[in-house]
Amino acid sequence: MYFYFRFSLLLLFFPIGLMAQNYNPCVSSTPIHIVVLGSSTAAGTGPSSIDSAWVNRYRRHIQSINPQNLVTNLGVGGTTTYQIMPDWFADTTRPARNTTKNISEAVRQGADAVIINMPSNDAARGFTATEQLRNFRIIKSVADSFNIEVWVCTTQPRNFTNAKKLIQLEVRDSILAQYGSNALDFWTGFANTNNEIDSTYDSGDGVHLNGLAHRELNQRVINKQIPNHISDTLTYPDFSIRLKIPKNSCGDSSEQVSAVVSNLGTTSLFAFSLKFEVTVNNQTTLNTFVVSGGLSSCASDTVNFNLNTSMGGTFQVRTYLDSSDTIPINDTSDVAILKRISLPSITATNTFYCPTDSAFMLATSASTNTIVWYDSLNSNSPIHFGNSYSFVSTNNLTNIFVEAVSGPLHFKEDFDLTRTTTTHWNGQMFDIISNDTLTLDSLEIPINTLGNQKVVAYYRYGSHKNFENNMGSWTYWGVDSFNISAIGEVAPFNFPDVQLTPNDTFAIYIHLQNPSSRLSYQSASASVFTNNKLAVPSGSGIANTFGTVYYPRNFSGKIHYHYGFNPLGVCQSPRIPVAAIQSEPYLDLGKDTAIVITDSLYLLANGFTNYNWSNGDTTQQLLVSSATFGVGTHSIFLTVLDSLGCMNSDTIVVIINNTTSVSTNSNSNFIRISPNPSNGYVEIEGLENGPFSIVVFDTQGKTVFESTMDKDNKIDFRLLPKGVYFLTIYTHRQRYTKKVIFQ
Repeated sequence: MYFYFRFSLLLLFFPIGLMAQNYNPCVSSTPIHIVVLGSSTAAGTGPSSIDSAWVNRYRRHIQSINPQNLVTNLGVGGTTTYQIMPDWFADTTRPARNTTKNISEAVRQGADAVIINMPSNDAARGFTATEQLRNFRIIKSVADSFNIEVWVCTTQPRNFTNAKKLIQLEVRDSILAQYGSNALDFWTGFANTNNEIDSTYDSGDGVHLNGLAHRELNQRVINKQIPNHISDTLTYPDFSIRLKIPKNSCGDSSEQVSAVVSNLGTTSLFAFSLKFEVTVNNQTTLNTFVVSGGLSSCASDTVNFNLNTSMGGTFQVRTYLDSSDTIPINDTSDVAILKRISLPSITATNTFYCPTDSAFMLATSASTNTIVWYDSLNSNSPIHFGNSYSFVSTNNLTNIFVEAVSGPLHFKEDFDLTRTTTTHWNGQMFDIISNDTLTLDSLEIPINTLGNQKVVAYYRYGSHKNFENNMGSWTYWGVDSFNISAIGEVAPFNFPDVQLTPNDTFAIYIHLQNPSSRLSYQSASASVFTNNKLAVPSGSGIANTFGTVYYPRNFSGKIHYHYGFNPLGVCQSPRIPVAAIQSEPYLDLGKDTAIVITDSLYLLANGFTNYNWSNGDTTQQLLVSSATFGVGTHSIFLTVLDSLGCMNSDTIVVIINNTTSVSTNSNSNFIRISPNPSNGYVEIEGLENGPFSIVVFDTQGKTVFESTMDKDNKIDFRLLPKGVYFLTIYTHRQRYTKKVIFQ
């Protein structure tokens, strides 16, 4: 494990309009997260456009202060205060809490502030003011324990009976009295003298406020200056720290984690240490980064460090400040958990091959990984899968790229149909209509009974309609169990995979094995829920088992499936190059030549593993003389093999003259080379008009000098080692060779 630190100062600026809202200077430098809990008003019911809803208006305002600010809307129509209670709360006589839309979810999402907007559903269902106010207190106590500030909206006018209006008014007055500056008045100005919705603000149903009212609601929230309370500047240095963790699933040898330190108070001149504790497999590594210059008011410093997560596993990162001053409130911390899949590794070596053969490349990785080959570094189209790859190359050097991937080679998705449940019964049937070729993997289902629960599943191809009570038309799919620790927990259940093709209708029947246990779904008007792969129409509630039919009922939960081909799998190793290098032995016996009967010539080929001369010799060096070959013209060839078994050959013509001197023909002038032996220069005489080519060989047949002459000329041997050489003269008619001694 290793770390690399980088420090940077974030420059601050204040957007136009900040001062008009009387926000303190730290507001724009401190990202904040506000979570809204509520029902239909929060969800946006009433205005003609969802963009006009107060939450969406407020989000735009908050992000105009700082683009990093978040407003998360967990509002769902029909919600009561019971459904936003914490996960641990349970009251079997009241609606179960929605664990994805409640105060516990706001905590999980890292809320800095929570706004509760519950207009009238509790009163509509007859829940007393005492109940509602108790629920608000519990929600606030949970938020307080996590240092999350809460604002509570009053009830809103609704065209109710007088009894329910009294509940609304009592809750309104109690919220204003108990929450004071943290109460949001969503009543005043919107109600008429009968405590119903004023027609100016009625969306038309006597229940919801229109867009004009939502604009005013937004302004009332803005006027509370919530960002000031979250990021208020104190009269002393007030540090905060947040970890920024990449949203990766795969490990990385240099994964960057950032800690942002902000001073929300007055300037601090003291140095402070930022400490990082990384715990892996119960072993903790501590690293310290010292910020020596202190931190100005409303400024932020970012420290980045690289963490090696390539081995995979669970990494706990804790960062905290260790200030040198004496104000303990400065000492703050943050903790994050990184769960990473190990990064695949791969090794491969370059390969050499003969020109007439195929290149064979080999790569190795863990047996659970898939090896994928590409023809370029950035290609998205694999050319081969597997440990080895062979191909015919027309180039001397070909680069192929290879990587290892872990996990299945397909795309995984889920269709999230989790919704507020209204019905808790023992069985449900519903249809899944596929728009593509895909495989169903598993289901997540909300269960309304604690303890170990077994879900029994059946299926049939075709709709469940008209087959609700016909057990013989269904196929047993399997049973799976899960220990339910909280009412309404959405639990995973796995059954054998099922493949679907486009336009298939696949019906599912699920029920709990224990007849007294309950699963949860929604009683609502008939609907069809779709994404790009699936359509799920409203299904039916079924009494255990294959009993009474209740239609329509909407499935609540998640459908997990996979489809297509994804060569990247889940995690990928670095893509590395592998070179296929053509091995072509280089063999050159030199130019054709001639020698006299009294001379000899050595032909030499070094660096090969096998030699086969035309006369049957198998050595590296071949002696050519009149004694071994006789007078005449001889075509001598050699075939060699290199260390890879690649073959090459070459041929040389050697003429052995039956004379002791060389001439162009029987009537030509004699060619004289003098002096011979020579001490540095030799002069050639007796040549016809040029041009002539001069080649000098050593005794091993290696060319050591080449030149062109037009007529008699001198050759300078002084740069050559002293010894015996063969000088060959090429004319347009003839070839002459003469031994020369340089001493």
